[in-house]
Amino acid sequence: MPFGKDYHPRIVGMRERGAPLRGSAGRNLVHAADHNARVTLEALRRGEGLTRLQLADVTGLSAPGITNIIRRLEEQGLIRAVSGGRGARFGIEGDGAYGMGVDVDSRFVTAAIVDLKGRIVARARRDAASAEVDDVLPQMRAAADAALAALGPARAERLAGVGIGTPFDAARIIEVLAPYSVHVERSSVAAALGERLLGDPPPDGSFVQVLFGREVRAGLMIRGHLFHGVSDRAGRIGQMRTGEDGELLEDAAAITELRPWLDRHIESGGDPDRFLPALDREGRDAVERWLGRAAGHFADAAIAISGFLAPGRIYVGGRLPRDLVELFATRFAAIRMARMTGPTQPQWLPDIVPATLGPDCVLLGAAMLPFLGTLLPDPRDPPDVGGGSGG
Repeated sequence: MPFGKDYHPRIVGMRERGAPLRGSAGRNLVHAADHNARVTLEALRRGEGLTRLQLADVTGLSAPGITNIIRRLEEQGLIRAVSGGRGARFGIEGDGAYGMGVDVDSRFVTAAIVDLKGRIVARARRDAASAEVDDVLPQMRAAADAALAALGPARAERLAGVGIGTPFDAARIIEVLAPYSVHVERSSVAAALGERLLGDPPPDGSFVQVLFGREVRAGLMIRGHLFHGVSDRAGRIGQMRTGEDGELLEDAAAITELRPWLDRHIESGGDPDRFLPALDREGRDAVERWLGRAAGHFADAAIAISGFLAPGRIYVGGRLPRDLVELFATRFAAIRMARMTGPTQPQWLPDIVPATLGPDCVLLGAAMLPFLGTLLPDPRDPPDVGGGSGG
């Protein structure tokens, strides 16, 4: 998958083929040291056990430049020498830095800390009295403090910051979580970043991540970079008129009707992958009604998204249980098959699949935000159309 400010699709095959190919994500410029270090660290995060020459091939930097970057990253405790193969090889030191993510699902607040490899090393949950912001904010602080305590004081010193995917006012969140270094994003953006950095994005780096919640929102990745739109308004697909009745997608596909059963499932500590078997008759009926509305109306949105953006894949889900999202994807596939038989319907819709990271897609994406602010290339930055210079 691409990384850095410039998009280089050949880097995608690094994991599968085990042979890094030349790109030009890095730059041999005097004032590009921070960018080049970020690109090198991302290359090591994606390809464990790379030599200096392989890193030069992947990043497009010169061998002496890579040597200097390697030395600095080792001194910072972010990478280490690893065994295997001929020549000195290097890999990520997972414990070199940590990022915390905080996610709010209705009145439930979850905090998770991930290491530099994206592995969850600590987790905590707190339940607010209601989903109102005044009840949720104190529980955000409580969950963050509990997760940090679980991490332990020695490792807590290497916390890069706290990322949050939420529609709440950023200023209030920053105030409540002081003195943490706080990075606030929209939930849909956090989920898309999580898929790009930790999930299984398509080779061309173009995909759409759709979240079903009280609203229906999407994160848009184009060639590995986030598309923001005017005033960060991109992805508000819930405002599309869909279906024969012209209903807003948000009204047809929001999970408001399912909220009581979802809340009970979370509160009871139910398996996030298995929600459907625990439903009573009324709950199963509610799920069927939601599937009928949501999948049918989402077909129009998927066609519109595909026509304008032509993404390699559309991920669906959000904070929903995995089996519910899989059932939605199955139901949508049947609707798609029926609609695609018409002579006027497009035949080129991309795959519509469950989000790779499941119910934790927002949480894990949020946890990566502090790394984007300090250590790794940030997909939210606009692409550099000028390209880079090789070494």
